[in-house]
Amino acid sequence: MVKVQKLPSGQLVITIPKLLADYEGIKKGTNLVFKKYKGGAFILEVVKEKSNNANKKSK
Repeated sequence: MVKVQKLPSGQLVITIPKLLADYEGIKKGTNLVFKKYKGGAFILEVVKEKSNNANKKSK
């Protein structure tokens, strides 16, 4: 189970279990997206970084 915590700034924070973070390669600065799912559940998706070469067009 994960508890929601509130920082002095008012921002809400959740802690991801270390085992899960290590397994998925989640580190400080990793972008995550919450997606609503059936029955009130959410899916947490790791946003994969795009390489700079993939965005460049060959000339």
